[in-house]
Amino acid sequence: MSLVICYYGNNGAVMAGDRRQMFFKGPEEKRKILEEKLYSGEIQNEEDLYKLADDLGVKVIIEDNREKVRKIGNTLVGEVRSIGLEAKRRRVYATKGKCMILEILGDVITDRMLKNGAGLIVFGNRYLKNKAEKILKNVAKDFPKMDIDEVGKVIKDVFERFKEHPTISREYDIYVTKNIDINFEKTVEEDINKLFKYREDIRKKMIDFGKVMSIVNKIVKNGEVGVIKEGKLHLYDQYIAIDKISPNFKTFRIIDVKGDVEDGDIVVIENGDMKIKNKGIKVMTDYIICYK
Repeated sequence: MSLVICYYGNNGAVMAGDRRQMFFKGPEEKRKILEEKLYSGEIQNEEDLYKLADDLGVKVIIEDNREKVRKIGNTLVGEVRSIGLEAKRRRVYATKGKCMILEILGDVITDRMLKNGAGLIVFGNRYLKNKAEKILKNVAKDFPKMDIDEVGKVIKDVFERFKEHPTISREYDIYVTKNIDINFEKTVEEDINKLFKYREDIRKKMIDFGKVMSIVNKIVKNGEVGVIKEGKLHLYDQYIAIDKISPNFKTFRIIDVKGDVEDGDIVVIENGDMKIKNKGIKVMTDYIICYK
């Protein structure tokens, strides 16, 4: 659900992109019907989109908060992506007189193309891509002779024409540079490395989150957990105590407790509360008792 337009030439570079993200929830076969009608141009406005989605039993979620184009010094960056088992991205980097297009699957660059001179790049769903290319076909040949700000106005006009279409947002971003990035390829490389590092950080956080949730699911809510010996709680074999809910916790089998306890007391947990069995005396500890 995107439209990104990029021009680069000896007069500078321009890049514009919308902000829309769209998600469908419902039976796969119904989602495919809706997507096909959307990408073919059969659906021309949001009212028709919601009506057809309702008829098909598909929920549509629209967000207009993802900036698809940005600027790094004298280099412009645009991206469209699809999220599946692996994130698939198409990125375009442009500066005065240069452009690089990258195809990225997950953490692997599957294709890289460096272009010099002047050119026009259009990313987007097939309906808007075709429409935009037809509009720009006749005027694009004059772009190298125009002031780069004038080129920007022409590209901006394309977004104005399409902003009622349901696949793009009404708001869009546009950036211009009149200067060349003399370290263009280095800029691209550093930006890609930031992407890969970001993805690695997200992966680690997800792994840590999974570990934390595993711990939470093993916290004991009910049952006899151990016996008091020499003033400390000795846990039964099926239990351990941890010092914190974290991927990096320490484990204990014998722990300190606070309360009026005697050797031989059986400690139970009832609905999360720790007590002495048959006495109802509450016991406290600084540790978390979990199934092993």
